[in-house]
Amino acid sequence: WFYLGKVRYQRSLYAEALDAFDRVAGELPGGLDAELPMLKAQAYLALGRFDAAVALLDGWQGPASWVAYARYNLGVALLRLDRTEEAIRQLEQLGRGAADTAELRDLRDKANLALGYLWLQLGRDSEARPVLARVRLNGPFSAKALLGAGWADAATQDYRAALTPWLELRERDLLDSAVQESLLAIPYAWARLDAHGEAAAGYQAALAAYDAEIGKLNAAIAGSRSGQL
Repeated sequence: WFYLGKVRYQRSLYAEALDAFDRVAGELPGGLDAELPMLKAQAYLALGRFDAAVALLDGWQGPASWVAYARYNLGVALLRLDRTEEAIRQLEQLGRGAADTAELRDLRDKANLALGYLWLQLGRDSEARPVLARVRLNGPFSAKALLGAGWADAATQDYRAALTPWLELRERDLLDSAVQESLLAIPYAWARLDAHGEAAAGYQAALAAYDAEIGKLNAAIAGSRSGQL
């Protein structure tokens, strides 16, 4: 029943997955006993059953390797229920915690990213900046963190500081939506600094980059329709 539920979960059949998980009886071997509540919580989140996720995870005691996942999912569920202060405590504790594996470092970065963007949404930009700075520069969440860090600086009208993360972001893969947005954020900052020549050049560069990507997409679509792919 556990593995059937996990397969259903991986196929986004969340209600069916929960039905299978509820049929698990007795103890599970190894780490499966700790993985089960995590899968159930994520299924609840996917179905919008945030109260059920909180009830499952709040105060959950399990192996240390799974506690970080429980804390992150609990923070997300609390946010969805507008229990903001409680969510902040969970994400802050995870974002400052130790992480001795690559997987946990990624999760810590994800928590700091979520918390940083929450501060931005609440208009508490000065608090967002140091949280986003905790995200590693070369992790899977670095691009979004750099973008948010720039907007945090821009919100305090420090546009020159905002250019630092945005210019770094500009050199990354354009397939990333954060990189795409940076191409517009950079000339916006130049314009706010009254550097209108740089702003105009930045907008022209953004147009050229977007046109090139649209050309690649059209070529891929044409190739697919003609049977080349």
